[in-house]
Amino acid sequence: MKRPGFSLIEVLVAMSLTLFLLVGTAELIVLSVRTARKGDTTAALTEALATRAESLKSQARGPGGLAPGTYTETVADGAGRGSILHEWTVEDAGEAGSRVRIRVGPAGRAGTPASLTLWIFKDLGFAP
Repeated sequence: MKRPGFSLIEVLVAMSLTLFLLVGTAELIVLSVRTARKGDTTAALTEALATRAESLKSQARGPGGLAPGTYTETVADGAGRGSILHEWTVEDAGEAGSRVRIRVGPAGRAGTPASLTLWIFKDLGFAP
């Protein structure tokens, strides 16, 4: 006489299939969280580059302003993601202007830094 219900083999197959699907879903969640964090870091570094470039463009050339040299500053990220290390080098490009190389990256953490080269010219020579 056969009893109604599931056999041991059917239960084991159903459990293994469920486990397989759960592991796949967990991997997708981990991948999406990692991608979101990387996107947040990239956005923060891009914003830091733009902010530093704008602040350097607003400085006057010469004494008390945009003088040649290498500078470093650690700035707290406004979104609470940690600190960002700003490094920039100002090189004199003759009377016409300056070349500024800006590099930003996560302070105290491993990560790929972002960089930018900015040319600042006093006068491009266009006559009105």
